[in-house]
Amino acid sequence: MAKNSYHHGNLKNELIEKGLEYIDRNGVESLSMRKLAESAGVSCAAPYSHFKNKQDFLKAIQDYITERFMDVLTAAAEYCRDRSRLLIELGISYVRFFYKNPLYYSFLFNRNFPDLETYSPFLFFRECVIMTLGKDLDEDKLRYGVIALWSMVHGLAGLITVEGLIDPEHIPEEIEKILTTVDIRR
Repeated sequence: MAKNSYHHGNLKNELIEKGLEYIDRNGVESLSMRKLAESAGVSCAAPYSHFKNKQDFLKAIQDYITERFMDVLTAAAEYCRDRSRLLIELGISYVRFFYKNPLYYSFLFNRNFPDLETYSPFLFFRECVIMTLGKDLDEDKLRYGVIALWSMVHGLAGLITVEGLIDPEHIPEEIEKILTTVDIRR
């Protein structure tokens, strides 16, 4: 345990962030609650005040990331004054969020991909597509269009770390160019 490990602030969130770093470096299989405590510089008992066990901790990470992701998407929708740009703004926010938080992307989507039928960010995105484009789309075009649009921004979020593919300094412009090349209404 680290010297002067008395903890101030939000230990639960710090444990989650330290856990993400640990998992990124060493893999989820090698993570234990003891190793989590060591990585955060707290007593071995400290994580148990927030999590029952490793599985509970992993679920808390998923919930933590999902909540922050939803906050970003809903904020983008709330601040979008031009509804015709809503999907572009959501796409920009999606890519920017995971660009700034690559460990979140890795944890959420490289381990056990969430069930899109119940995943709140996807359901919110779907509702935005319906609100923006769905009035005159048949059910099949809507279903596959939502998946195509989500796949596009999801893939862009995954590819943004590939050097030279998307300029991170110009995410809004780059993503807008890419997203406006696709029209699911055809």
